[in-house]
Amino acid sequence: MAAQLVTWPGLSAGRPSCGTGRSFNFRGGEILHLHTGEEADLRLSRGFVERLDTVLVDSGQVVVRPGDDWVTVLLDTDTAGAILISLMSLAIRAAEEPVPARPCTWERTRPRPRLRAPWG
Repeated sequence: MAAQLVTWPGLSAGRPSCGTGRSFNFRGGEILHLHTGEEADLRLSRGFVERLDTVLVDSGQVVVRPGDDWVTVLLDTDTAGAILISLMSLAIRAAEEPVPARPCTWERTRPRPRLRAPWG
């Protein structure tokens, strides 16, 4: 899938801000994080997510969180990749609208390692 995405005009690959996996950016903004072989975070517009949340959830492949513009696509079936590729065009469209970017779902929901003081 990543090999296909790097051929899309305007998309560039890089390291995600959350530090896990690979990101794809459109016009400098992160719109896709491929975290593991089993899930990806995709940034859509909040309006799109709110309008189609039932359809996305009913697919069984997309996790939607209320009030969030990032959705998690579960890549555990053969059709999940096709769903992700289809949603990418909507993510690109959403990226054309200037809105403040939030960290991806992975970054906001995973426990962070605690730093240990060198003296204790």
